[in-house]
Amino acid sequence: MVTTGEPPVPVTGCDHIALAVPDLDAAIALFRDKFGISTGAPKNLPEMAIRIAYADLDGMRLELMEPTGADSPVAKFLTKHPNGGLHHIGLTTSNAAAAFDGASNAGMAPLSPAVLRGHHGRDLFFLSPRQTNGVLIEIEDEGHD
Repeated sequence: MVTTGEPPVPVTGCDHIALAVPDLDAAIALFRDKFGISTGAPKNLPEMAIRIAYADLDGMRLELMEPTGADSPVAKFLTKHPNGGLHHIGLTTSNAAAAFDGASNAGMAPLSPAVLRGHHGRDLFFLSPRQTNGVLIEIEDEGHD
């Protein structure tokens, strides 16, 4: 099938791959000691009930996420995957609001009723994994925090 015209969600790149981990400090040590990957200092995000650390990897980031409360989506993920695993991929776009509208109009089922403001100040939204080959996809405005 040949695609013509602008896609409903025009992606400009990959910002990050997010891993849910049961123990952030152990995950930081694993990536540091086994792969030589350093992370920034962990950040607490109480509004999302997670603690995160980022590792910059040549143009994209690895995002390690540990739940800090039972109501966290990461905690729910870990009930099904207790050892952790791929939680989502973060793709960038030049305009998250326009991409949200494009996704909605294309029947792609964003998981929120509107674009959200991320902890880093960029607009974003998530797409249902039911329509993206089982992968939770975060679409966010370009730029790093």
